[in-house]
Formats: sequence, structure tokens, C-alpha cells
Amino acid sequence: MPVSQLRLFVTVIFAAFSLFCAVKVEAHEGWGIVVDRQGQVYFSDIPTNTIWKITVEGKLEAAVTNQHSHSLIKGDDGNIYGAHENGSVWRITPDGSFLEMLPPNGDFPLSLHCFIIDRDGNIYSMNSGSVQSGLVKILKRTPDAQVTTLAGNTRGYADGRGSEAKFTGIDGMDWADDGSLYVTDGVYVRRVAMDGLVTTLGDGELTSESWGEDLMGLTVAPRKEILVADYSSRRILKIMRDGSTQTILETGLIWSPTGIALFGEDLYVLEHLRMPFVILGNVEVGAYIRVRKISPDGAATTLATVWGRNTLIFVVILFVVFAILIPARRFWKRRKNRRVRAAE
Repeated sequence: MPVSQLRLFVTVIFAAFSLFCAVKVEAHEGWGIVVDRQGQVYFSDIPTNTIWKITVEGKLEAAVTNQHSHSLIKGDDGNIYGAHENGSVWRITPDGSFLEMLPPNGDFPLSLHCFIIDRDGNIYSMNSGSVQSGLVKILKRTPDAQVTTLAGNTRGYADGRGSEAKFTGIDGMDWADDGSLYVTDGVYVRRVAMDGLVTTLGDGELTSESWGEDLMGLTVAPRKEILVADYSSRRILKIMRDGSTQTILETGLIWSPTGIALFGEDLYVLEHLRMPFVILGNVEVGAYIRVRKISPDGAATTLATVWGRNTLIFVVILFVVFAILIPARRFWKRRKNRRVRAAE
């Protein structure tokens, strides 16, 4: 392709794309993915505020709409739990019904950006307003609305008990069989005991921050190994019981993992476009979320891909722009040639 045509093509792409870029352009991904007892996969779609379900037959359908939940939790009772940062908590029952547990509450003390629920119905999450206050704490809310601090203090990084510990910002959360809580905290994975003792796994930093992103979702395997979605480095990381790490999956140049779920021996991975391509998901153009199943032998199967609802509009705009610009370019080229001949 000649340089002039390449320049024209790039100009057209950016001209059409700019029509959609009046919206936010920062990364905004969820890491919620769970598999229910029937083998149905639920996952979060933050750009459209949708919770999708992949049925056992492989059909992709919207389970819940108008719900903005970064995290999804599978309860021991078989329910799927989600939460919104407006203070609401809800669940999807095994028969598919949607029930609201806590109505929206603007003064809710827990942020619910990340959250988890124990067997007694206690909710754990970061404190709300952490950006403004500079405090990053893990709070516990009992079913009778009593709120206490499990661990944390001012934003930072430090192991210790209770207020001696410091966190930078928590995303993924999961329970271990011994009742301790594991969380992703920036570039770290931390263990939080129920007495408030916080310790860091592995050799400290497990990744480097890229485009403002780092570690996201995690899950604790039955053998107490920790599987972590490393969005920054485009991989699934396994932390062994001795603290050593192993990369078990790399997702390539375009996609990055955000969430992980285990069901039997299979690993389910929620993937989003990585920065800067994630902007396409925010404007709902092209494929922007996919779910893959990784078998024990390492074979990867794509179960579902979500396409933006503006994709067709974007393609039509491109077609119209080309339909206008290409004849216009030919017209001006012919006119220029006539001027050259006339000058001769």
C-alpha cells in the first residue's frame, strides 16, 4: 500500500473511532467469574452492566442486566452473589431468580468494589471512600449491620496485625479451607487471617504495574495453591505452597486475564482486552470480553466472546467515510492533474 493510501486509511480509522471516544477511555474491567453447581459459567461485563451466563449447552445469555458488579461470589448455599458500589448486594438463586439482599445505600461503609461473604453471612470488603481518605482497610459487616475493621490503615504496604498492616488497593478475594482470606493487593498477594494478621506470599512483588493495572482476580486451589490473574503481564500465575511461582498460561498480546474460577479439574479464565485496546470495550466496539476453559492437559477452549453493540454502527461509519473520501480523493487528484497539464 502506498504511503499516501496508508496515511488516508489511518486518518479514516481515527476519524470514525473518534465518534465513539467522547466517553471515558480508562480501563474498567471486572474480575467476577464463577461456575455454579450445574456447570454454568457466570461472569461480569462492566461496560454494559451485565452479568452473563454460559449455559451447559454453551449458549451465552444475559442472566442479569443493569447491575455493576466487579466481583462475583459463589456461596456454599449455591447462590451467586454480586454487589454494586452504591451499597447494594444481590444474589442469583439456583433456579435463576434475582433477589436483592441489601438495597442501595449511599452511606454504606463498605466499598463493595471487591467483596466476599463467609458462611455466617458476614460481608468483607474495603472501606468506602479510600481514595479520598487515604485509608485502605478490610472491613467486616455482620448480618445485623455491625461493622468492624479486620486489618489495614493508611494506604501503603506493610505486613502486620490489624492496624499495623497496610494495603495499596484490593481487587480479588477468596477463602482458603483454613478460614483465612487471600487477596490481590496491587502487585502483591496477601494472606489475611481472621485475627487480623496480614502476610505477603512469595517473594513480594509478583508483577510490575502496566497502564495502571496489576493483579486482579484470584482463587485458592484445593491443594492450597493460589491462582492469580496477572493482567499487567498477560498471564495466569500459580503460587505454590512453598512460595515459589509458576506461569501456567499466557494470554497473548491483545488479551489479558482478569478473573479465574475452578470447576473440577478445569480452569475458567475471564479475559479482557489489555490497555490500550480495552478502550474498544468501553465504547462497545468489537470483541472485548472472552471466557476460556483450560483443561488439565493445557488445552484451551473459547466458551464465549462478547462483542460490543456498537460494532455494526462503527463498521457502517467506516464504510460511509470511505464511500465519501475515496471519490473525493480521486476528484481532487484529477483536478490537480488537470492543473498540472494546463500549466505545461
